[in-house]
Amino acid sequence: MSRRSGGVVRYAGPRGAVWRIRYRDADGRRVCETVGAEADGWTARMAEDSLIAALADVRRERKRAIEPVRFTDFAEAAIMRYLDAKGRRGSTRSGYLAIVTEHLEPYFGRMRLDEVDVVDVEDYIAQKRRKGLSAATVNRHMNVLRRVCTLAVRARKMAANPVHNVDALEEGDRRLRWRRLQPTEIGAVAAAYDELHEEEPEPAERLWIAQARTVYLVVYGLGLRRGEVLGLRWRDVRLADPEERPSLTVERAFVRGVDGPPKSQTSRRTLVIDEFLAGELFDHRARSRFQGDDERVFCHLEKGSPLDGKRYAETFRAALVKAGITDYVRPFHDGRHTAITNDAAAGNSGLAVMKRAGHSDFRVTQQYLDLAGVDFAEEAERAAARAFAHVPRAKVRAKVEAE
Repeated sequence: MSRRSGGVVRYAGPRGAVWRIRYRDADGRRVCETVGAEADGWTARMAEDSLIAALADVRRERKRAIEPVRFTDFAEAAIMRYLDAKGRRGSTRSGYLAIVTEHLEPYFGRMRLDEVDVVDVEDYIAQKRRKGLSAATVNRHMNVLRRVCTLAVRARKMAANPVHNVDALEEGDRRLRWRRLQPTEIGAVAAAYDELHEEEPEPAERLWIAQARTVYLVVYGLGLRRGEVLGLRWRDVRLADPEERPSLTVERAFVRGVDGPPKSQTSRRTLVIDEFLAGELFDHRARSRFQGDDERVFCHLEKGSPLDGKRYAETFRAALVKAGITDYVRPFHDGRHTAITNDAAAGNSGLAVMKRAGHSDFRVTQQYLDLAGVDFAEEAERAAARAFAHVPRAKVRAKVEAE
């Protein structure tokens, strides 16, 4: 290639030889891009083809040079803008930011965005796996890194997104790790709470166990998320109106010490409460010192502050042991999984299960339908009745049998 058009350079670096191309962008600025490594099969001819393509982009699309910026100077601010634009709140927002600040920036922080390549991403994955992080956790890191790099490409800070060329780690079926309680087990744990209550001599502790039992029934009956349970106020629960069925509305969540909106817009939902659970909540309110509409449904028994999730988990595990369940069961997550799966197994429609769970994507709901073995038999019969309503039957069969 002529010096006026650009050039191809082989660079032998500490991690092996790579091919780079040099040219001027639409503004006349010098550009030097790494296009591939010899270890990946790149040759001088392939680099020359990349240079020809880059020069064509300069002519046709007025391609300009990548603006150099360090990862740490771009990533956090870009992710925050993305989260604001998408309206992400609560645990989703804090989770994204924690991955950027606690994991990605310490590794990529001082690197220029345009220097980050596939080898760097794979090295990051290998390092995190050596430290014991699960495949699912590392894949979540990659999802955030992919988003950062996509934003960087749009902002002309990177030429291409290297995460697109890295395979996700094999996680296996997450559903196999869920410990769902069977209906008989749900009843056994509820009875265990009653036994703990009867055995406890301290009145204050007996009140706590009674509240913990009600929390358990709400989680396993309605499938609320942890933050949704902690964020409930009595104004959200309707029990006494004779003209309406008892119901509960999810309007807010208490996540990481802050009251705010629930996880997503679809998480705002109203759930009809059956007579049994309505009675349990009615009795719980009668026992509570905090019965006002603005008070929390589940709270510190003396202060009215948010329920202590760790203490609830301890009481829940004590009830599990008394019920003879020795498996590890997460007090909120597995309770929600159990409730949604039971909802599907009861024969409710996929749309109803999705709405009650507060899912924003039916693909998530589909996991529960699959676990519950839902086959939608009634829906299939109705569809067939409509599709075959005008199809004549038995004439061909009758003729064959007659022959």
